[in-house]
Amino acid sequence: MHSCLQICEVLRNIFSALNNYEDITLDVQKPPRSVDGVDVRRQTLACLARTCRTFSELALDVLWAHIDTLSPVVQSLPRHVWSRHRHNRSLKIDRCVLIVHWRGIEKYLLRVRALGKLGGSAMGDISQELAHTLCSHPWPFLLPRLEKLFWSDSSHESTHLLSNLLSPTLTELHLHAMGNLFMLSVLSNLGVTCPLMKSFSTTGTDSAASIPVSQAVVCGWHHLKTLSTEAVDWRALSHLSTLPSLTNLQLSFLSQNRVSSKYSQTTFSNPLRHLTIRAQSAELCIPFLEATWIPARRVSVSLGNVPRSSSNETFLLLLASRVTAQQVQAFSLDLTCDSLLTISEIMPLCSFCALEELVLPSHSANLTINDQDLVRAVKSWPKLKKLRLGDEAMWVTPARPQITLDGFASLLLHCPDLRTLGIGMDATSYSVVTPEVPGGGVTNTKITTLSVGASLIDNPLAVAAFLSSVLPNLKNILYTKFEVVPHQTERRHEKWARAATYLRDVHMIKKQERVRLGLH
Repeated sequence: MHSCLQICEVLRNIFSALNNYEDITLDVQKPPRSVDGVDVRRQTLACLARTCRTFSELALDVLWAHIDTLSPVVQSLPRHVWSRHRHNRSLKIDRCVLIVHWRGIEKYLLRVRALGKLGGSAMGDISQELAHTLCSHPWPFLLPRLEKLFWSDSSHESTHLLSNLLSPTLTELHLHAMGNLFMLSVLSNLGVTCPLMKSFSTTGTDSAASIPVSQAVVCGWHHLKTLSTEAVDWRALSHLSTLPSLTNLQLSFLSQNRVSSKYSQTTFSNPLRHLTIRAQSAELCIPFLEATWIPARRVSVSLGNVPRSSSNETFLLLLASRVTAQQVQAFSLDLTCDSLLTISEIMPLCSFCALEELVLPSHSANLTINDQDLVRAVKSWPKLKKLRLGDEAMWVTPARPQITLDGFASLLLHCPDLRTLGIGMDATSYSVVTPEVPGGGVTNTKITTLSVGASLIDNPLAVAAFLSSVLPNLKNILYTKFEVVPHQTERRHEKWARAATYLRDVHMIKKQERVRLGLH
């Protein structure tokens, strides 16, 4: 054996790369799956663990570090102890699991650092009876060195099994399950059981049965960095406001829950890195914001499919005062409602004078902002580096964007630091631009990719010439490949594709002209 393969660090890097080689940027095909649904990469690690004593321990460490389900734990028991159901192929217990059997798989259980994955069940294909058997292990915790856990099962047996997985080493817990009495009793001592928690999130399939985060849950956490939940009482919020380690907070107001109107005055002592607010309507957030001050550098707001109301503007005005608008560097507002979004409704965002990123996605063509409105708004954001404004809308007839190429040039003039730009616009009004000096001489050399979505376009060559002048370093135009107007003889995405081709041609012609004149 080569001497390099006797160095633990080298072997660990090799095995880790093998385990994650789907994520490595190489020109390789995705590893095929075996008939049992096991990755070839994991099969390879198992073979390495059985091939050489030098490989065995390190290969087992990587192999067992993260398991998607508890099925491998059951399958590591002696074969006569378990079997599969003939019909549903789930694992079942056939004989009593003895202490000697548990001792035989202890070396595997000690290696597990993460269990489960988002969107999957950590129970896997084990039966409820088998879940009860796993709780009969002879140790305080089934996986004593577990650090990350993703759990999405709500039955009584699975909750009992969950209580056996909550070890003091746990630092990350994600629960996607409806609350039940047993679950509440398990979580009530979570702060004592898992004092090292750094990331905690709860989501429920039914907001009325979501797992509430109370003071009893978070009182023992002093290292918490990320919290995402739907129901949180004011006592827990008061404790969170004193944590210097908390950087990411996501609160969802999906129903009129029992704690929504019982908030007390709370001020967070340290600014958050990221604050996310999700709600079915702006009205559900207002009681929380009226009582809470949460300074944050990045703010994301997502409101559901609700009719247009004056509370949207009230909500944004209140939000600007509660998150210290002068400190916010990135803001995202996602409105999925079909009602129109006017300039008056987003004017509260003008108080965010330090904005560097602004995302206003529009899927239903509900932006009615014209050139004058755009200029009026962007004058408040001179530091803007990223802007997404309506480039995701389909603009189906009769709806059409009201921002023209004139407004586009004004945007570049007032936001000279723009690097990322996506905008829905009406590029058919190219005739108003002076051909000799497109855009009035405005240029931006930092933008290399422009997203236009399903923007209107009539003359691809004129648009390409305009973009080449105002964005001399533009290389890519991203457009939506969608048949927007059925009676249109030529699809918009085809015209934007032609504009992208013309853009490269114009750049080449200008480059050759500069060389000819000795300017470059």
